[in-house]
Amino acid sequence: DVVQARVEVLEAAGLKPAGRASKRTLIRRVTFDLIGLPPEPEEVHAFVADNAPGAFARVVDRLLASPQYGERWGRHWLDVARYADTAGETADYPVPEVHRYRDYVIEAFNADKPYDEFVREQIAGDILAREGPRETYAERVTATGYLAISRRFGFDVENYHHLTIQDTIDSVGQTFLGLSLGCARCHDHKYDPVTMGDYYALYGIF
Repeated sequence: DVVQARVEVLEAAGLKPAGRASKRTLIRRVTFDLIGLPPEPEEVHAFVADNAPGAFARVVDRLLASPQYGERWGRHWLDVARYADTAGETADYPVPEVHRYRDYVIEAFNADKPYDEFVREQIAGDILAREGPRETYAERVTATGYLAISRRFGFDVENYHHLTIQDTIDSVGQTFLGLSLGCARCHDHKYDPVTMGDYYALYGIF
């Protein structure tokens, strides 16, 4: 047994594992972990008084079903996607509709949307929207907010549009592939998996 083996290692070093957490500690830990907020006093009292089997599982299920779960964990994805309410770069003007993409991410986490679907909608939601079904049209178009939050060069939008596309490609590489694709804009790297030809194939898509 792995746990017992670890206990024996601790004991051999003159240490002992921490004791079992109290029910008050347990509900505080899981509430902070899943929704990023402390539990309400009445929630703590109810859990402490609930001695029926499965009490802790019911707390976890309640937290997973709360809107705050998506807000807590969706923000990590928004960090990866470099979400902001403004356009970035020198102009950095407000983007009034960008909150729709933020809400899409939160709702995706709360709905337990499959990751592959989550990815496809953000990269190609406009194409998927045209394919139907009709009731998913708005959601899928909104998902492409991921592409729309690339940097906008407000001082000269037309002449710097190529830099917005470059930023989009860089973001896709870092977010979904764990790769920096910027170098391939100008030249091949001998051992990199993405060539300059691949880069401009992506450029042609975006």
